[in-house]
Amino acid sequence: MAEKELNGIRIEKFQGILDSMRDDPKVLQAVTGPWKSRVVWQNGLKAKAYMRKHAVEMDEPDGLDASDSAASAHEQLLSAVGTCVTVGFVINATKRGIKIHDLEVALEGNFENILKWAGHSQTGNPGYPSIKMKLFVKADADEATLRASQMQASRPPRRRSRNLRRNGRTAPHSRVLPSE
Repeated sequence: MAEKELNGIRIEKFQGILDSMRDDPKVLQAVTGPWKSRVVWQNGLKAKAYMRKHAVEMDEPDGLDASDSAASAHEQLLSAVGTCVTVGFVINATKRGIKIHDLEVALEGNFENILKWAGHSQTGNPGYPSIKMKLFVKADADEATLRASQMQASRPPRRRSRNLRRNGRTAPHSRVLPSE
C-alpha cells in the first residue's frame, strides 16, 4: 500500500524526519547548518553562486550597464525568503491536514540607502530595512487556520539580532501582510 500523501509530502516519512530533528541532536545540527555558498565573479556585474551541488547565475539590470542575463542578487534574496515562507507554510498546513490547492508569496523591498552600496555615502544600510510579504492561498481550511499556518511559517523571532539594531531602535525584520 502506498504511503498517504498530502500536498506532495509523504506524511509519515516527513513526520519522522521532523521528529528526528527534535529527538536527535545530530540530525538537528545537520539541518541547522552551517549552510554554505561560494560566489565567484564572472565578469562585469555577473557572478555565479555555488551551493551544495547547485549553481545559480546572477546579474544586474540593464540600467546598471549590465547584461541583465539573470536575476540580481537582491531579487534572488527576496525569492529565497519567499521560498522559505512557502516551505514553512506547506509544512505547517500539511501537519494540520490542510490540502493546499494554490499558494503564492509576493514580496517587495526597497533599499534603505543605495548610495552606500554605490560608494557615495558612508552611512546607512545599503540593504532592505524591511520586506513586505503577502500570501495568496487557496486551501481546504478557514481563514483563521490559514493565518495560523502563515504565522507559524513567517513570524519574526521574539529576540532580535544586534545586526537588526539601527539608530538605537530595532529595525523591522519583516512585515507580513494577511492573505486576501
